[in-house]
Amino acid sequence: MDRRLLFRVTMTAHASRAALAAPWLTLALLAPLAFAAPARATVLVDVPLEDMARDADVIVVGTVVRSEARLVLDPARGADPHTFTTVQVHEWIVGPGGREVVVEELGGEAMGQGLAIAGTAEYAPGQEVVLFLERAGSSLRTYGMALGRFEIRRGVGGAPDAVTRDLSDVAFARWRRGRMEVGPGGEPPASLEVFLAYVRQIARGYHPAPTGPRGPTGVAQ
Repeated sequence: MDRRLLFRVTMTAHASRAALAAPWLTLALLAPLAFAAPARATVLVDVPLEDMARDADVIVVGTVVRSEARLVLDPARGADPHTFTTVQVHEWIVGPGGREVVVEELGGEAMGQGLAIAGTAEYAPGQEVVLFLERAGSSLRTYGMALGRFEIRRGVGGAPDAVTRDLSDVAFARWRRGRMEVGPGGEPPASLEVFLAYVRQIARGYHPAPTGPRGPTGVAQ
């Protein structure tokens, strides 16, 4: 399969959990290098899609049913708003099965308290999505913040269905010309059929051949 048709996902496996636990830490560490970083961006670094597909505890295709915030008590931090999103599952690519899955994210607005973290995945009822999720204690959260949420866009007038991500609050750190550079996220849509076929292959243990140095984030058609 031509990997040029696939997303190049932007987060290292070893850095993903640290960034999820404290995305502000990732931004703080890279801030001195962030000459081109957009405002309010969480800074992440490159990783191929196959790594995210192998690391995710759950991968599903489904439709968002509801998304609501409520306060959750943390012994160390006190009460913080968390957003709970229920997704009706149409296909389990990786995971135990079931009709629904609940995704819990730190942030939201509940009982007069609000918390927003740039780059956190956001959901709205009715959205069709492909989700990469990871376990956080007894809960599931989006893998790599916004990186693990792909929205399905149905084609109109004979156009093929596609997947896309909202990376407007994400910046990417990359090594270029011997130095670390930080730039904005963003990538064109990719074919839903090609994307899902590749992710299913990875879930079955397919190992793509090395392709050399990685290009910029995005999809080359």
